[in-house]
Amino acid sequence: MAEKKYGFVEKAAVLSIALLMYTTSVTTPALGEIAKAFPGVSQEVVKQIAALPSLMMVIFSLVAGQLERFISKKKILYIAMLLQFVGGILPAFANNMTFILIMRGIFGAGYGLLFPLSTPILADMFQGDEFKSLMGYKAAIGALAGVVFQMLGGVLAAISWRYAFLGFLLMIPICLLIIFKVPDIKNKKISEDAQSGKLTSKTYILSFLNALLNILQFTFMTNVAMVMTAGKIGSAPEAGFVLTVFTGGAFAAGMIYGKIFNIFKKFTIAIAVGFIGASFLILLNVNTYPMYIFAGIIFGIGFGTYNPDFGVKLVASADKSASARAFSIYVALMGLGQFVSPIVLAFITNKFGLKGPKAAWFVAAPCILTASVVMFLIIAFTKPKNVAASISK
Repeated sequence: MAEKKYGFVEKAAVLSIALLMYTTSVTTPALGEIAKAFPGVSQEVVKQIAALPSLMMVIFSLVAGQLERFISKKKILYIAMLLQFVGGILPAFANNMTFILIMRGIFGAGYGLLFPLSTPILADMFQGDEFKSLMGYKAAIGALAGVVFQMLGGVLAAISWRYAFLGFLLMIPICLLIIFKVPDIKNKKISEDAQSGKLTSKTYILSFLNALLNILQFTFMTNVAMVMTAGKIGSAPEAGFVLTVFTGGAFAAGMIYGKIFNIFKKFTIAIAVGFIGASFLILLNVNTYPMYIFAGIIFGIGFGTYNPDFGVKLVASADKSASARAFSIYVALMGLGQFVSPIVLAFITNKFGLKGPKAAWFVAAPCILTASVVMFLIIAFTKPKNVAASISK
């Protein structure tokens, strides 16, 4: 039976799910103003406004995977959008920190339910080269949305911290587009004997390896500002620009991911990881602002190519009826990897006596570059079993 064809509006609707994945950054610039508005609350508690959704994401991404057994992905999406909107906007009317944190927990629950759904829904609607291209567009939209929402949050917070939360009103047109134009594709029944609907060992291995990569690469985000300040390379605005060009590189790579894959085929992911490792190697050996910008672009290209290619491989690793469960494992382990990244890298650097603001990068650079070479060799000397067929399913 021929697959149903979807037009531009349906593509825009399913890609707009990626916009909701980055709404959490709207409130980050408001933390300073919130701290001023609640002088009796410690800074550590105020920081939980940003941290709590990430913790809830780890928990509720696993819940999303289990809900897929009983209801369709779109119905889970309805629940996620409702929780995100309610938990996102109600803090604008709050007068105590406890209520704000409870609402951020509710927002995080919706965030966690939504995060594992965007790629599986895309995979339900599209196949083959079209799916790969749309995965690249999804990564590009996510990269751009993170910057736009953060800038918007900064503008709104300058007026009032409450206005930053009112920024969640932007969810309304996005949600309406999703409600009316994303199809409600029913899950296939899972057979009792059970090849169908089960996760494979490949799903768990891919998710675990991605978590390890996140432990290493997340140190770029957390350390670049401190390294630039300590080395007198630049201050907060310059560090912010390095992160902006990283986003630009990720956006550009995502937009042309389909073409990149057509050139490098099965080696795409190894090359993408190599770019990420190369950016850390550059950062270890330079101390000038232009070279930090260059490294940020290289990191962005690698990151923007890796994300869609990894998503394609994760979709292929599990039965379609279990795709949300596969992505729930991936999202939970990714979030956990980012959370433990500073702890794990601090332990390793202390163990090997590495000191200074670049210490974590001395671990990240060789590990990621070695991983890229190992991946390249494994891919080159392993005969894939119907890889093309499994990805196009």
